[in-house]
Amino acid sequence: MNRLLLKSARRYPSSDAGLEDLLIDSGKVVQWIPSGSENPSVDQVVDLEGRWVLPGFVDSHLHLLYTEQHSRQISLAEKSLDRCITDLKAATREGGSLVGHGWRDPLPAEMLPTPAAFLDRHFPDKAVLLWNADFHRVLVTPVILAQLGKESGHSGVLVEEEAEAAWNCVKESPAKEVPAACQRLLRYGITAATTFDRGESIRAFQANPPENEGVFIRHGLPEEEFLSMDPAEALPYGDREDGFAVRWVKIFADGTLGSRTAWLKSGYTDDPENLGVARRSGDSLLATAESAGSKGWGLAIHAIGDAAVCESIRAIHSARMARTGGLDVVDRIEHLQLLDPGDAPSLIQSGAVASLQPCHLFEDRTIVRGRWGKRADYAIPFRYLLDQGVPVVTGTDAPIEDLDPWADLFAACERLDRHGNGEVEGPDQRVLFSEAFHSKTAGAAKANFLPEDYGTLNPGSRADFQVLENDPETVRRGSEAGLVEVFSHGQWRLNEGRVF
Repeated sequence: MNRLLLKSARRYPSSDAGLEDLLIDSGKVVQWIPSGSENPSVDQVVDLEGRWVLPGFVDSHLHLLYTEQHSRQISLAEKSLDRCITDLKAATREGGSLVGHGWRDPLPAEMLPTPAAFLDRHFPDKAVLLWNADFHRVLVTPVILAQLGKESGHSGVLVEEEAEAAWNCVKESPAKEVPAACQRLLRYGITAATTFDRGESIRAFQANPPENEGVFIRHGLPEEEFLSMDPAEALPYGDREDGFAVRWVKIFADGTLGSRTAWLKSGYTDDPENLGVARRSGDSLLATAESAGSKGWGLAIHAIGDAAVCESIRAIHSARMARTGGLDVVDRIEHLQLLDPGDAPSLIQSGAVASLQPCHLFEDRTIVRGRWGKRADYAIPFRYLLDQGVPVVTGTDAPIEDLDPWADLFAACERLDRHGNGEVEGPDQRVLFSEAFHSKTAGAAKANFLPEDYGTLNPGSRADFQVLENDPETVRRGSEAGLVEVFSHGQWRLNEGRVF
């Protein structure tokens, strides 16, 4: 299908022209035409009967192939200890590892003081790994501890880098996940996403081009893998028009609020001696930044606490100074969950993009004030960043939160709990729906290394769009959107080709 005419569409964001017809040729927008005009010559006409047409969403931060694997793991969230053990035993496979997720503090008294010993009693000689809800801590059995060279009697609680090392002991190859993961995106109206996973994920997308599934995928390269590469080969991969590209070196500056490993300038309000964990800082961080910048990479730095954000800004300045002129690259601070307003001028000067996940407020709202006190006025500071002129893009961080762009938009605008209840957390940081929507569509194109004008549906742009039954400004979660179809890379993607 080369030339397609969509009749009687409601365009969002609106052009205030009433119902319009959309002419598409070879996957590109040709023009919007007032409905009732004479039809141009086309291969197919589809009457949308007043349905809404809006750009496909861009999820600027998630863990895509792991989200697919996560959907098959055992959820422990909000379950009693007995129920957790029962569900884990029901999923036990002969010889295979066992992975669960979703536990929260405090651990049940029955598991203490040594969770590894408790788990070993129920799962003797088996590799069991249980992720915390924030995916920065794990509980593991002695089988995994032995693989990591830990001494007998270790608690079995591992955080940050050690948690990641434990995951490497049990993880499965993600190569087969690409088609289903891309379909999962499309079922939420997402046509482009940036994922931050390991090298096996990069190789999976190189072997299974995501454009064949109708999506653009961008990827970050983990810092340790960048540092281990031959310098002559450690170069960015892909162009803006390509379905897959790897354009940033991903660096962890700190941990998370939930694990009290976010790196702060002054102690946690409820734990004053604790400044969190500085995973990467100082001269070694700057050395990576300068090396990556000189080779044309952007930086994507995970920074939750205000000290981590400050150090990330410093590293991005170093990367920019190391780059030659004219390089097509945008640096990003991933999460930027707590900002010291005093760092705003340096942040603006760095040219970095703030990559936020407003949906984290659904969980963090219950602890952020207790742990950060008055500083929480600048937690997920969407409004403040926009007012300061800092570009903002947003993502779900799936599977940490649900892969639901509408829930993320709702969190950005309302800052209530996931059901729309409770007190507003940080009312001064709320944004308009149009601003939040921009962060997931047109505003996300440059920061995510997507084609020019992506997410606009302007003439000449790519015609990657979704069709809804319902007014976008009334939607609070994906189940309310009435998603009818997605068109991307020149094809209808849902309903097995049956258009409406």
